[in-house]
Amino acid sequence: MASKQTLSQTNFSGIFSPNDAGEGFKGLVFFLNKSYLGYAITSTPILDLDRLEAFWQTAVAQTEGENPGIQFTISGQQYTHTAEVINTALGITLEARQQYTELANDDTLKKLFLKIGYAGPILEEGTTKWYPTGEMDRKHLRKEWTMIFDVMVKVFSTKSTGWNRIPSYIKKLTHSLVHGYKVNVGALLMAHLQAAIGKKVLIYPRFLMMCINSFCNFNDAAPRLEACSVLKKNTHTLLSSQNLNARIPLCFTQHMVDQVSNPDLPLPSGYDSFTLENETELDPNSVNPHSTPYTQPRPSRLTKAQREALQESRKRSLEADVGGSSVSQEGDTAPSAANKEGSQTEPTMVPPEPTKKRARRTKTTVTQAAVSQQIVVTERDSNTSLDVPSQQVS
Repeated sequence: MASKQTLSQTNFSGIFSPNDAGEGFKGLVFFLNKSYLGYAITSTPILDLDRLEAFWQTAVAQTEGENPGIQFTISGQQYTHTAEVINTALGITLEARQQYTELANDDTLKKLFLKIGYAGPILEEGTTKWYPTGEMDRKHLRKEWTMIFDVMVKVFSTKSTGWNRIPSYIKKLTHSLVHGYKVNVGALLMAHLQAAIGKKVLIYPRFLMMCINSFCNFNDAAPRLEACSVLKKNTHTLLSSQNLNARIPLCFTQHMVDQVSNPDLPLPSGYDSFTLENETELDPNSVNPHSTPYTQPRPSRLTKAQREALQESRKRSLEADVGGSSVSQEGDTAPSAANKEGSQTEPTMVPPEPTKKRARRTKTTVTQAAVSQQIVVTERDSNTSLDVPSQQVS
Protein backbone atom coordinates (compact mmCIF):
# COMPACT_ATOMS: atom_id res chain seq x y z
CA MET A 1 0.00 0.00 0.00
CA ALA A 2 1.06 3.66 0.05
CA SER A 3 3.97 4.49 2.32
CA LYS A 4 1.77 6.18 4.95
CA GLN A 5 -1.05 3.63 4.80
CA THR A 6 -1.38 0.20 6.36
CA LEU A 7 -3.54 -2.79 5.48
CA SER A 8 -4.40 -3.79 9.04
CA GLN A 9 -5.62 -7.09 10.47
CA THR A 10 -9.32 -6.28 10.37
CA ASN A 11 -12.56 -7.16 8.56
CA PHE A 12 -11.99 -10.88 9.15
CA SER A 13 -13.88 -13.69 7.48
CA GLY A 14 -15.77 -16.05 9.79
CA ILE A 15 -15.65 -19.85 10.04
CA PHE A 16 -17.18 -21.25 6.85
CA SER A 17 -18.16 -24.72 8.04
CA PRO A 18 -20.09 -25.24 11.33
CA ASN A 19 -18.39 -28.64 11.63
CA ASP A 20 -15.09 -26.81 12.16
CA ALA A 21 -16.50 -25.05 15.22
CA GLY A 22 -15.86 -26.26 18.76
CA GLU A 23 -18.33 -28.32 20.75
CA GLY A 24 -21.23 -26.17 21.93
CA PHE A 25 -20.69 -23.62 19.16
CA LYS A 26 -21.59 -25.55 16.00
CA GLY A 27 -25.22 -24.44 16.13
CA LEU A 28 -24.19 -20.82 16.67
CA VAL A 29 -21.86 -20.87 13.65
CA PHE A 30 -24.66 -22.50 11.64
CA PHE A 31 -26.99 -19.66 12.68
CA LEU A 32 -24.47 -16.93 11.82
CA ASN A 33 -23.79 -18.39 8.39
CA LYS A 34 -27.50 -18.86 7.64
CA SER A 35 -28.46 -15.33 8.67
CA TYR A 36 -29.02 -12.41 6.30
CA LEU A 37 -25.41 -11.44 7.06
CA GLY A 38 -24.11 -14.93 6.28
CA TYR A 39 -22.46 -14.13 2.94
CA ALA A 40 -20.80 -11.03 4.40
CA ILE A 41 -19.48 -13.15 7.26
CA THR A 42 -18.10 -16.09 5.25
CA SER A 43 -16.95 -14.70 1.89
CA THR A 44 -13.17 -14.88 1.40
CA PRO A 45 -12.11 -12.86 -1.67
CA ILE A 46 -8.45 -12.59 -2.61
CA LEU A 47 -7.30 -9.02 -1.97
CA ASP A 48 -5.80 -7.12 -4.91
CA LEU A 49 -3.60 -4.62 -3.09
CA ASP A 50 -3.05 -2.45 -6.16
CA ARG A 51 -6.77 -1.93 -6.63
CA LEU A 52 -7.35 -1.28 -2.93
CA GLU A 53 -4.52 1.24 -3.05
CA ALA A 54 -6.05 2.93 -6.09
CA PHE A 55 -9.42 3.15 -4.32
CA TRP A 56 -8.04 4.98 -1.28
CA GLN A 57 -5.67 7.21 -3.25
CA THR A 58 -8.47 8.50 -5.49
CA ALA A 59 -11.43 8.31 -3.07
CA VAL A 60 -13.54 11.47 -2.82
CA ALA A 61 -16.55 11.56 -0.49
CA GLN A 62 -19.89 12.58 -1.95
CA THR A 63 -22.10 13.73 0.90
CA GLU A 64 -24.82 15.61 -0.95
CA GLY A 65 -28.03 14.13 -2.32
CA GLU A 66 -30.12 11.17 -1.25
CA ASN A 67 -27.41 8.57 -1.90
CA PRO A 68 -24.10 9.65 -0.38
CA GLY A 69 -21.12 7.66 -1.57
CA ILE A 70 -17.47 7.67 -2.65
CA GLN A 71 -16.13 8.40 -6.12
CA PHE A 72 -12.91 6.57 -7.05
CA THR A 73 -10.81 5.64 -10.07
CA ILE A 74 -9.24 2.30 -11.04
CA SER A 75 -7.19 1.87 -14.25
CA GLY A 76 -8.41 5.20 -15.54
CA GLN A 77 -12.09 4.29 -15.11
CA GLN A 78 -14.19 6.29 -12.63
CA TYR A 79 -16.75 4.56 -10.42
CA THR A 80 -19.23 5.61 -7.73
CA HIS A 81 -19.40 3.54 -4.57
CA THR A 82 -22.75 3.71 -2.72
CA ALA A 83 -24.57 2.00 0.13
CA GLU A 84 -26.64 0.07 -2.41
CA VAL A 85 -23.45 -1.26 -4.02
CA ILE A 86 -22.24 -2.46 -0.62
CA ASN A 87 -25.53 -4.19 0.23
CA THR A 88 -25.61 -5.97 -3.13
CA ALA A 89 -21.96 -7.08 -2.88
CA LEU A 90 -22.57 -8.42 0.65
CA GLY A 91 -25.66 -10.34 -0.43
CA ILE A 92 -28.07 -8.14 1.55
CA THR A 93 -31.18 -7.73 -0.59
CA LEU A 94 -34.78 -6.76 0.04
CA GLU A 95 -37.83 -8.62 -1.15
CA ALA A 96 -40.67 -6.86 -2.94
CA ARG A 97 -42.24 -4.12 -0.78
CA GLN A 98 -39.73 -4.83 2.00
CA GLN A 99 -37.88 -1.94 3.63
CA TYR A 100 -34.90 -1.70 5.93
CA THR A 101 -35.68 -1.38 9.63
CA GLU A 102 -34.22 1.46 11.68
CA LEU A 103 -31.21 0.62 13.86
CA ALA A 104 -32.02 -0.16 17.49
CA ASN A 105 -31.70 2.65 20.04
CA ASP A 106 -30.08 2.41 23.46
CA ASP A 107 -33.32 1.55 25.27
CA THR A 108 -33.88 -1.37 22.90
CA LEU A 109 -30.31 -2.57 23.36
CA LYS A 110 -30.65 -2.35 27.14
CA LYS A 111 -33.57 -4.76 26.94
CA LEU A 112 -31.56 -7.24 24.88
CA PHE A 113 -28.73 -7.28 27.40
CA LEU A 114 -31.19 -7.59 30.27
CA LYS A 115 -32.50 -10.72 28.55
CA ILE A 116 -29.20 -12.37 27.65
CA GLY A 117 -27.45 -11.23 30.85
CA TYR A 118 -24.59 -8.78 31.28
CA ALA A 119 -22.43 -9.00 34.40
CA GLY A 120 -20.62 -5.69 34.02
CA PRO A 121 -20.12 -3.38 37.01
CA ILE A 122 -22.36 -0.54 38.12
CA LEU A 123 -21.06 2.53 36.28
CA GLU A 124 -21.73 5.31 38.79
CA GLU A 125 -21.33 5.14 42.54
CA GLY A 126 -24.63 5.30 44.43
CA THR A 127 -26.74 4.41 41.37
CA THR A 128 -28.03 1.30 39.58
CA LYS A 129 -26.78 2.52 36.18
CA TRP A 130 -25.19 -0.47 34.44
CA TYR A 131 -25.55 -0.04 30.66
CA PRO A 132 -22.60 1.63 28.89
CA THR A 133 -23.88 3.63 25.91
CA GLY A 134 -20.44 3.41 24.30
CA GLU A 135 -18.36 0.25 24.14
CA MET A 136 -19.22 -2.81 26.25
CA ASP A 137 -16.80 -5.49 27.40
CA ARG A 138 -17.71 -8.93 26.10
CA LYS A 139 -15.99 -10.69 28.99
CA HIS A 140 -19.10 -9.86 31.06
CA LEU A 141 -21.28 -12.07 28.83
CA ARG A 142 -21.82 -15.81 28.82
CA LYS A 143 -19.36 -17.68 26.60
CA GLU A 144 -22.03 -18.29 23.92
CA TRP A 145 -22.74 -14.58 23.49
CA THR A 146 -19.06 -13.74 23.84
CA MET A 147 -18.44 -15.94 20.80
CA ILE A 148 -21.21 -14.23 18.80
CA PHE A 149 -19.96 -10.72 19.58
CA ASP A 150 -16.37 -11.75 18.91
CA VAL A 151 -17.39 -12.69 15.37
CA MET A 152 -19.43 -9.51 14.88
CA VAL A 153 -16.62 -7.22 16.11
CA LYS A 154 -13.96 -8.97 14.00
CA VAL A 155 -16.09 -9.07 10.86
CA PHE A 156 -18.01 -5.78 10.86
CA SER A 157 -16.10 -3.28 13.01
CA THR A 158 -13.24 -1.01 11.91
CA LYS A 159 -11.10 -2.26 14.79
CA SER A 160 -7.67 -3.82 14.41
CA THR A 161 -7.08 -4.20 18.17
CA GLY A 162 -9.13 -4.14 21.38
CA TRP A 163 -11.36 -7.02 20.37
CA ASN A 164 -13.01 -7.37 23.79
CA ARG A 165 -14.74 -4.00 23.41
CA ILE A 166 -18.07 -3.99 21.56
CA PRO A 167 -18.81 -0.68 19.77
CA SER A 168 -22.33 0.71 19.80
CA TYR A 169 -22.90 0.16 16.07
CA ILE A 170 -21.94 -3.52 16.43
CA LYS A 171 -24.50 -3.93 19.21
CA LYS A 172 -27.14 -2.46 16.90
CA LEU A 173 -26.14 -4.69 14.00
CA THR A 174 -26.15 -7.77 16.25
CA HIS A 175 -29.64 -6.93 17.52
CA SER A 176 -30.91 -7.07 13.93
CA LEU A 177 -29.06 -10.34 13.37
CA VAL A 178 -30.45 -12.24 16.36
CA HIS A 179 -34.03 -11.03 15.82
CA GLY A 180 -34.00 -11.50 12.06
CA TYR A 181 -34.81 -8.04 10.72
CA LYS A 182 -32.73 -6.30 8.06
CA VAL A 183 -30.98 -2.96 8.52
CA ASN A 184 -29.19 -0.86 5.93
CA VAL A 185 -25.70 -2.28 6.47
CA GLY A 186 -24.40 -0.44 3.40
CA ALA A 187 -25.31 2.96 4.84
CA LEU A 188 -23.68 2.01 8.16
CA LEU A 189 -20.42 0.97 6.50
CA MET A 190 -20.44 3.91 4.07
CA ALA A 191 -20.35 6.39 6.97
CA HIS A 192 -17.18 4.71 8.29
CA LEU A 193 -15.59 4.54 4.82
CA GLN A 194 -16.15 8.25 4.18
CA ALA A 195 -14.67 9.12 7.58
CA ALA A 196 -11.56 7.02 6.81
CA ILE A 197 -10.61 8.86 3.60
CA GLY A 198 -7.13 10.30 4.06
CA LYS A 199 -6.40 8.26 7.18
CA LYS A 200 -3.29 6.12 7.64
CA VAL A 201 -5.11 2.83 8.34
CA LEU A 202 -7.36 1.39 5.63
CA ILE A 203 -10.60 -0.20 6.82
CA TYR A 204 -12.85 -2.93 5.42
CA PRO A 205 -10.37 -4.36 2.85
CA ARG A 206 -12.43 -7.55 2.39
CA PHE A 207 -15.76 -5.77 1.89
CA LEU A 208 -14.14 -3.21 -0.44
CA MET A 209 -12.65 -5.99 -2.54
CA MET A 210 -16.07 -7.61 -2.86
CA CYS A 211 -17.47 -4.25 -4.03
CA ILE A 212 -14.60 -3.50 -6.42
CA ASN A 213 -15.02 -6.97 -7.97
CA SER A 214 -18.64 -6.03 -8.74
CA PHE A 215 -17.39 -3.05 -10.78
CA CYS A 216 -14.55 -4.72 -12.64
CA ASN A 217 -13.61 -8.36 -13.07
CA PHE A 218 -11.04 -9.77 -10.67
CA ASN A 219 -7.56 -10.13 -12.15
CA ASP A 220 -6.02 -13.33 -10.84
CA ALA A 221 -2.72 -12.41 -12.56
CA ALA A 222 -2.34 -9.16 -10.59
CA PRO A 223 1.16 -8.78 -9.12
CA ARG A 224 0.12 -8.04 -5.51
CA LEU A 225 -2.47 -10.50 -4.26
CA GLU A 226 -3.03 -11.35 -0.62
CA ALA A 227 -5.42 -13.61 1.31
CA CYS A 228 -7.90 -11.89 3.61
CA SER A 229 -7.79 -12.40 7.37
CA VAL A 230 -9.74 -15.43 8.62
CA LEU A 231 -10.84 -16.19 12.19
CA LYS A 232 -9.09 -18.97 14.04
CA LYS A 233 -10.99 -22.14 14.91
CA ASN A 234 -9.43 -22.82 18.31
CA THR A 235 -11.15 -19.92 20.07
CA HIS A 236 -14.16 -22.07 20.85
CA THR A 237 -12.01 -24.53 22.79
CA LEU A 238 -10.57 -21.68 24.86
CA LEU A 239 -14.04 -20.26 25.56
CA SER A 240 -15.38 -23.66 26.58
CA SER A 241 -12.58 -24.11 29.10
CA GLN A 242 -13.19 -20.69 30.68
CA ASN A 243 -16.97 -21.13 31.04
CA LEU A 244 -17.54 -17.41 31.43
CA ASN A 245 -20.37 -16.14 33.64
CA ALA A 246 -22.05 -19.55 33.87
CA ARG A 247 -24.29 -18.24 36.69
CA ILE A 248 -26.25 -16.22 34.10
CA PRO A 249 -29.16 -18.25 32.65
CA LEU A 250 -28.66 -19.09 28.98
CA CYS A 251 -31.13 -17.38 26.64
CA PHE A 252 -31.48 -17.23 22.87
CA THR A 253 -33.94 -15.35 20.71
CA GLN A 254 -36.81 -17.29 19.19
CA HIS A 255 -35.50 -16.34 15.76
CA MET A 256 -32.20 -18.10 16.52
CA VAL A 257 -34.04 -21.20 17.72
CA ASP A 258 -36.22 -21.27 14.58
CA GLN A 259 -33.23 -20.92 12.25
CA VAL A 260 -31.17 -23.72 13.83
CA SER A 261 -33.35 -26.66 12.86
CA ASN A 262 -30.53 -29.06 11.99
CA PRO A 263 -30.39 -31.77 14.71
CA ASP A 264 -26.75 -32.46 13.88
CA LEU A 265 -25.83 -28.83 14.62
CA PRO A 266 -27.94 -27.92 17.65
CA LEU A 267 -27.76 -24.87 19.88
CA PRO A 268 -26.23 -25.45 23.33
CA SER A 269 -28.73 -27.20 25.58
CA GLY A 270 -30.51 -25.82 28.64
CA TYR A 271 -31.61 -22.50 27.19
CA ASP A 272 -34.74 -20.38 27.40
CA SER A 273 -36.00 -18.44 24.39
CA PHE A 274 -37.63 -15.03 24.03
CA THR A 275 -39.25 -13.12 21.20
CA LEU A 276 -38.80 -9.51 20.19
CA GLU A 277 -42.21 -8.86 21.75
CA ASN A 278 -41.06 -10.38 25.07
CA GLU A 279 -38.00 -8.13 24.95
CA THR A 280 -40.09 -5.03 24.15
CA GLU A 281 -42.19 -5.51 27.28
CA LEU A 282 -39.18 -4.97 29.55
CA ASP A 283 -38.52 -1.67 31.30
CA PRO A 284 -35.15 -0.37 30.01
CA ASN A 285 -34.54 1.27 33.41
CA SER A 286 -34.90 -2.02 35.28
CA VAL A 287 -32.20 -3.00 37.75
CA ASN A 288 -29.82 -5.50 36.19
CA PRO A 289 -29.75 -8.56 38.51
CA HIS A 290 -26.36 -9.65 37.17
CA SER A 291 -24.47 -6.38 37.69
CA THR A 292 -21.43 -6.36 39.94
CA PRO A 293 -20.72 -3.58 42.50
CA TYR A 294 -19.24 -0.26 41.44
CA THR A 295 -15.45 -0.08 41.39
CA GLN A 296 -13.31 2.99 40.79
CA PRO A 297 -11.82 2.53 37.29
CA ARG A 298 -8.14 2.97 36.65
CA PRO A 299 -7.30 6.30 34.95
CA SER A 300 -6.02 4.44 31.89
CA ARG A 301 -9.45 2.85 31.43
CA LEU A 302 -11.34 6.13 31.48
CA THR A 303 -12.56 7.67 28.24
CA LYS A 304 -11.42 11.16 27.27
CA ALA A 305 -14.79 12.58 28.35
CA GLN A 306 -14.57 10.78 31.70
CA ARG A 307 -11.02 12.05 32.32
CA GLU A 308 -12.08 15.60 31.50
CA ALA A 309 -15.07 15.30 33.85
CA LEU A 310 -12.80 14.00 36.63
CA GLN A 311 -10.34 16.87 36.11
CA GLU A 312 -13.18 19.38 36.18
CA SER A 313 -14.49 17.86 39.41
CA ARG A 314 -11.06 18.13 41.03
CA LYS A 315 -10.70 21.71 39.77
CA ARG A 316 -14.02 22.64 41.37
CA SER A 317 -12.96 21.04 44.63
CA LEU A 318 -9.76 23.11 44.67
CA GLU A 319 -11.68 26.28 43.86
CA ALA A 320 -14.11 25.52 46.67
CA ASP A 321 -11.20 25.08 49.11
CA VAL A 322 -9.69 28.41 48.07
CA GLY A 323 -13.05 30.18 48.15
CA GLY A 324 -13.67 28.89 51.66
CA SER A 325 -10.75 30.88 53.13
CA SER A 326 -11.44 34.30 54.71
CA VAL A 327 -11.23 37.11 52.12
CA SER A 328 -11.24 40.89 52.64
CA GLN A 329 -13.33 43.26 50.55
CA GLU A 330 -10.30 44.12 48.40
CA GLY A 331 -9.83 40.47 47.54
CA ASP A 332 -6.88 39.84 49.89
CA THR A 333 -6.93 36.98 52.33
CA ALA A 334 -7.40 37.97 55.97
CA PRO A 335 -3.73 37.44 56.97
CA SER A 336 -2.38 39.55 54.08
CA ALA A 337 -4.92 42.34 54.72
CA ALA A 338 -4.02 42.43 58.41
CA ASN A 339 -0.34 42.59 57.52
CA LYS A 340 -0.96 45.64 55.32
CA GLU A 341 -2.45 47.46 58.31
CA GLY A 342 0.60 46.65 60.40
CA SER A 343 -1.26 44.50 62.87
CA GLN A 344 0.72 41.39 61.97
CA THR A 345 4.45 40.91 62.19
CA GLU A 346 6.57 39.71 59.33
CA PRO A 347 6.92 35.95 59.22
CA THR A 348 10.12 34.57 60.67
CA MET A 349 12.54 32.82 58.38
CA VAL A 350 12.73 29.08 58.88
CA PRO A 351 16.20 27.65 58.33
CA PRO A 352 16.42 25.08 55.57
CA GLU A 353 16.50 21.42 56.48
CA PRO A 354 19.97 19.88 56.56
CA THR A 355 20.94 18.04 53.41
CA LYS A 356 20.49 14.34 53.75
CA LYS A 357 23.48 12.13 53.19
CA ARG A 358 23.41 10.20 49.95
CA ALA A 359 22.68 6.56 50.49
CA ARG A 360 25.55 4.20 49.87
CA ARG A 361 25.18 2.36 46.58
CA THR A 362 25.35 -1.39 46.66
CA LYS A 363 26.01 -3.73 43.81
CA THR A 364 23.11 -5.89 42.68
CA THR A 365 24.09 -9.51 42.64
CA VAL A 366 23.09 -11.91 39.89
CA THR A 367 20.67 -13.58 42.30
CA GLN A 368 18.96 -10.26 43.15
CA ALA A 369 18.59 -9.43 39.44
CA ALA A 370 17.04 -12.81 38.77
CA VAL A 371 14.54 -12.34 41.61
CA SER A 372 13.64 -8.84 40.31
CA GLN A 373 13.10 -10.20 36.84
CA GLN A 374 10.90 -12.99 38.22
CA ILE A 375 8.77 -10.42 40.07
CA VAL A 376 8.28 -8.38 36.91
CA VAL A 377 7.24 -11.47 34.95
CA THR A 378 4.82 -12.53 37.67
CA GLU A 379 3.21 -9.08 37.76
CA ARG A 380 2.87 -9.00 33.97
CA ASP A 381 1.20 -12.43 33.98
CA SER A 382 -1.25 -11.40 36.69
CA ASN A 383 -2.26 -8.34 34.68
CA THR A 384 -3.18 -10.44 31.64
CA SER A 385 -4.82 -13.37 33.40
CA LEU A 386 -8.33 -11.92 32.95
CA ASP A 387 -8.11 -11.56 29.15
CA VAL A 388 -10.90 -13.25 27.20
CA PRO A 389 -9.79 -15.41 24.26
CA SER A 390 -10.31 -13.79 20.92
CA GLN A 391 -10.42 -15.25 17.44
CA GLN A 392 -7.25 -14.29 15.65
CA VAL A 393 -5.93 -14.60 12.14
CA SER A 394 -4.93 -18.15 11.36
